[in-house]
This record gives sequence, structure tokens and C-alpha cells, in this order.
Amino acid sequence: MNITRINDEYVNAVKFLKAYVLENNLELNVRSDQIEKMREEFKSQYGPSELAALDDDSLLSFMFYTTGDNTNALCCWLEMNKECKDYFGSISGGSAYKFGLFQKKENGVWMTGSPQKPQELSESEALSLGKNIRDALVKGAHIIENTVLDSLEAYETLHDNLAAGIGEQYCNWSWIHKYFSVLFCDRLSSFHSTDWQIHVLRALKIRPSDKYYARSGQIAMVQKHLNWYYGQFFEAFYEKFGGPRQFVRIGTSDGVKNYAAQWAKRGVIAMGWAKLGNLTEYTKGDSIDRKAIQNQLKERYYQSNERLASRKAGEIVLYYKCESNTVFVVMDGERLIALADNVGAYYFNGDHGDENMPHQRTASWKFVFESDAKMPEKSEGKLTSCYQLKNKENLLFLYERYYYGEDFGNPFHGEEIQKEDVPKEKAVCFHTGYQSSFERNRIIFGAPGTGKSFTLNREAKELLGEENENDYERVTFHPDYSYANFVGTYKPVPCKDSNGNEIITYAYVPGPFMRVYVKALKNSREKNIKPFLLIIEEMNRANAAAVFGDIFQLLDRNEENISEYPIQASEEMKKYLCEELGGTPDDYLKLRIPDHMFLWATMNSADQGVFPMDTAFKRRWDFTYLGIDDNDEKIRGKYVYLAEDQSQKVEWNKLRKAINHFLAKEKINEDKQLGPYFISKNIVVPDEGDEIDRDRFIRTFKNKVIMYLFEDAARQKRSKLFEGCFQNSSRFSEICREFEAKGIGIFHHDIQVDTEPEEVQTQSGKTE
Repeated sequence: MNITRINDEYVNAVKFLKAYVLENNLELNVRSDQIEKMREEFKSQYGPSELAALDDDSLLSFMFYTTGDNTNALCCWLEMNKECKDYFGSISGGSAYKFGLFQKKENGVWMTGSPQKPQELSESEALSLGKNIRDALVKGAHIIENTVLDSLEAYETLHDNLAAGIGEQYCNWSWIHKYFSVLFCDRLSSFHSTDWQIHVLRALKIRPSDKYYARSGQIAMVQKHLNWYYGQFFEAFYEKFGGPRQFVRIGTSDGVKNYAAQWAKRGVIAMGWAKLGNLTEYTKGDSIDRKAIQNQLKERYYQSNERLASRKAGEIVLYYKCESNTVFVVMDGERLIALADNVGAYYFNGDHGDENMPHQRTASWKFVFESDAKMPEKSEGKLTSCYQLKNKENLLFLYERYYYGEDFGNPFHGEEIQKEDVPKEKAVCFHTGYQSSFERNRIIFGAPGTGKSFTLNREAKELLGEENENDYERVTFHPDYSYANFVGTYKPVPCKDSNGNEIITYAYVPGPFMRVYVKALKNSREKNIKPFLLIIEEMNRANAAAVFGDIFQLLDRNEENISEYPIQASEEMKKYLCEELGGTPDDYLKLRIPDHMFLWATMNSADQGVFPMDTAFKRRWDFTYLGIDDNDEKIRGKYVYLAEDQSQKVEWNKLRKAINHFLAKEKINEDKQLGPYFISKNIVVPDEGDEIDRDRFIRTFKNKVIMYLFEDAARQKRSKLFEGCFQNSSRFSEICREFEAKGIGIFHHDIQVDTEPEEVQTQSGKTE
């Protein structure tokens, strides 16, 4: 492989390590001839051909831990042989379950599974599994030997081929990777731990692959061009970079004061929640009792928010359990302040000056960020006090700053940062003076198909402008919709850890109300004030009073169209608004709806029994009723041919009015009747001419109109409404079948007459 064929990041890693060894006069003590000698001995004893030749009697004892002497067993040799560990990396630690198969010393039972889910095997089952593992080793070695490995892409293909050829499970076992790395030490590295692989690559400023064998190959490419074996590479690398690091965000503000300067001066990092007392009181052996901390947080800080208490307990436990490999990323909101390493043990310091942040650890501060620096994914860990960073781009960035960053020096000069030291944003304004003829809070209601959403859409364009997609949101209420969905709350949020695995964390997630609210407040600072709109479809399909919660108090607007009665913002709301709008949480103690924020809703009056609205809620809205025949201009005169022989020329508008007239005579309220657009406008208003597409109309009429009448509006009047079906009016499928054959002949005689063309009605004496 020619070095010019690998990417610049690999070339740079090679140059850096060579220069580091020369500049520091490092002596790489591992001898290549010793490594080669051991590798040849290994191949002669444990190579693929030797494994393939094993008979059933010797296979298990030759490869796995048994009750006998294991000195020369393959698994024992890979794990315990000192020279093998020095030359080809360690797989020590954990239990024998990591080998997939072993025999218990105490009773001779063969075991597989895991410590959490152990599984006993018979002798024959153990032999069968042992053969499968042996075959995976032999086949995997053959795949590696016959693959050209000269690029990252080639190594990623190798990983995929191994996963397909020997199975994903075996492919990811570290001891199997070590077996292959001994056989092919020029092609694979001897870093068998995922954490170590990722650490090595990030420290060398190489973006790690998501695939295990590809990462091994990335390191192997660097080793090959250094002409170093693993032992030599490890000596130089560890001297410079040490072991794997975890980067943990630590917040520096309690919403009133920023403590970064104070901590930097004293060489500590810290956390609040002083009422918890010393965290060592919550320890049990080597662990800490998260549940006990959560209960204390709920009792002393978050009485009405158990989920928040749980999330904060997790952050406190993470802080307490951080070890010397932790690098704290010191932050204020999204702003990066410093990195802090050489972390000392936890201690509690409640003395004067530390009473607000008493949970402390010593640390060495490194000021490697510019004054306005932010991470590539700047919102990761937002609004957390302690959070392990997992975003791959952020970790690459932090590794580069930690190991290579320039020291900009302590910017605080011994002075504590107060919030007023941070540049202030212009204050938000609730009274912008915006004028509009439209009501701020309005509900359009009416029967199904009366054009409620159509009317709102048309008027929204008048309010916001024809092409404006940015200044409004639309949400549809449903029975499970809640305050948390509408306004916002802390929620579990999926993300990926450093290995690309899906994990769950918690973050404040704003709902549509809060998103539009923030947009309106941001605009209130600008010269060009414009309206912002939240559209709520199907308002009464949810318990509206519960969904709005205390926000409903804000719907009372004064003469200036601002909320007359502000409400107290929750702690999470204040922090969220502070992050979005700047300033301090104390700037957002009270919530008010500004005069240029509009809330419009639709309500199907046929559904008003689902979640009735109380009078107090209703009086805060302006109601506009759309009558059953409003907006029917565009469907007048539109007709379709029905019945098997297409002999019936039927106008949709006349048919629905005839059905409505019948329903009205049967004492069925108007809100259960059919609006002009109960059938979609794109069906009943043809692109050209007046004739409606017959097939589309019949299909929609059966599935929508007949279904609605049968199941809802005329449920108690089926036999009378569908009297043209004779004995089949109680079966929906039969009514649909007869509609295809008879058209409007399925309906009551009065509906048929009312639907006839006017000239036919005149001849029959219906009209004059």
C-alpha cells in the first residue's frame, strides 16, 4: 500500500507520531523479531488449519476454559499469556461468558449466555456450539486472508462480509477479533475494545468508522505506514494521549449567578442542590442510591414534577461517579468556557461562599476556547447541569481542542461573572401596537364539511401573506393530546452515543404554543412587527381546558390585545426562554401573550359532545358559525350520473340538501347534517365543466357519506332513511351494494323527489 493512497488525516497522524517520538527521544522497546517469532508459533499451534483439523474429543478442551489444565487452551492463551498481551493487546476483565462457552470449575457444567442470563448446556450442545465458534474462526480467517485491504471502504466491506459470513454475534466478540489480529497483525490493530479504538482515532484527529473491523483497520493503516507493531504503537500513543476519555458537560449558572470565574480561581467544578447534603450519605458499597436522591429532590425541589426530579437525580449521580478519565466541558448555556481535567474525588463544601454550589471536585482548567466558541451541535445537553456528551461531531471537536488546542489564558482575571456581564438582548415587548381587523382568539365552528379549515386557510393568508410558511403552526387536537404536547415539557429524546448506539436522554421539548410564542417575542424586538398565528384544528376533540392548563388564563386580552392576567412561568419555561431569547431566567418570571400573536381554531359542532367546553373557557374566544349552506357557491350545478344504467343525473348540492331536509324533519340537529364539502372539493368541483367523476364520487359517497349517516347522524333512523333498500337497511354492505345499482333509489321517497331536477319536480306537482 502506497502512503499517498490514504487520506490526509492518516498521513498527518503518521507524521505527528513520528515527530513526537523523535522530539521526546522515546525508545520503543518492543522488538519486531520477538513479535514475529511469537506470531509464527501461534499460527503453527492455533492457526485456522489446526482448528479445522480438531476432532470432537479434543475440540472443547483445546479451545475453551474447562475443568482441567487450561494453560494451552486457545481462550486462556489469548487472555492470560503475558507476551501475547504485551504484543497483541489485552482482552482481560469480565467473566468467562465473554468467550461464548466455558465449563464451570465447580460442577463441570457447560455454560453459555451471560452473567445476567446464564444458560446451561449438555455435552452435545456444548460441542455443537464449540464447532460453530471454531468454524467462525476458520471462515473469518479465510475471508480476511482473501480480502485486499487498502482503504477505509475496503475495511468497512470486510466488516460487512465478516458479519454476513460468520454472524454478527461472533463478529463483535473481542477475543475473536484478537485471534484475527494475531494472525493478521499487518491488517488489523490489536485494540480490541470499542472505547479504545474510538479514543485512538479521535486523539489522532481521524473520524472513527461506525464498524468494528473498519476502526481496527483505520488504526492498522496508521501502524503500517509507521512500520510499527501494536506494542510499539501503544507505547508512543499512550505516552502522549493516555487512555480513553469521557467528556461531560457541566453548567456554571444557577439562573442568578455564573460561578465559572470563582471555580476557575479555586481550581474546582461544582453542582448545586445544597439541600441534598453530602452525597456520600447516599452511597451503598461502591454504588450510589439514585432513587433516594430522586425522592429527596422531589420532596425539596420538584414537588409537582417527578420526571424532572428523576432526570436531575441522574445528572447528580453522573457527576458523583465521574472518574479521573473525565474531562468536564465547562459551559454557560451553549457557550464554551473551558475544559477541566485531572478530576479529584467528590467532597461536600457548604462553607460561606459555597452554600449554593457545595458538591465539589478539584480540577485543572484549560482555556482552549475563543470567547464565543460553541460546539458543532450546540444544543446537545442544553439546559442540563451535568450531561455526558455523545454527539460524534462534538466529540471530534472536543478531542481536537483538548489535545491540540491553543491555551488562550484565563479570561476572568479573578473577577466573577455576573449575568449582567453577558451582553444583554433588547427586552421583549408585549405591546407592539400591531393592528388587525381579525380577532386574536377565534373559533370557527359548524357541521362537517362547511369549510371551516378552508375559511381559516384563506383568512390566514390575508393575515400573514400569501406565501408565508414560517410564521404559523398548525396542530390537530385528539383525545390523548395534553398540556405537555401543546405547551412543552421535559421528554425522553433519542440520540446516539459515541458508538452509534441508540440511547435515550431528556431535554425540554417545546410544544407548538411555546414555539409560536417565542417567535412572536423575538419579533417584538424588531422594527418590522408582523403577526404570528397558531391554528388549532378540531379543538373539541381533546379536553381543551386540560390541554391549555394555566395558559387559558392568558386568553383574556385587554383593550391592547395583551394578556390581561399574566401567569407565573415554571422553572423549565424560564430556562427555555432564557436560552432562546437571551438575558436571565428572571427576565421571564411572567408569561403574557403579545398583541401580535393570534390563536385560531376550528370546532366540529357535531362533535361537541366529545369534550364539552365550559363557559369560562368559551367566553375567552370569538365564535364564528358557518351555516350548513354557507360557501356552497362552487358546488352548485355540479352533477354526477348514478345507478347501474347511469340514468340518474344527480346534483351533489341538491342531494345533500335533500338528505339534510329529511334529517331536519326527523329532529336531527343541523350540526349532524352535511356541509357542502363533506365530500372533498377536489371530487365535487371538477377541473373542467360541471360533470363529477362518477367512479370517484360513488366510491367516496359509500365510504364517507353512507358510512357517516349509517353509523352516526341517522343511526336511529336507518330503516326510514334507507327505505329504498327494503329488507337490507340494517346492513351497511348491502346498502352500499344497492347504491351502486339504484343510486338515490336507496333513500326515502322524499329525498328522491327533492333531488330530482326542477323540471321533473314541476311535472310531478312538487313545485310551481
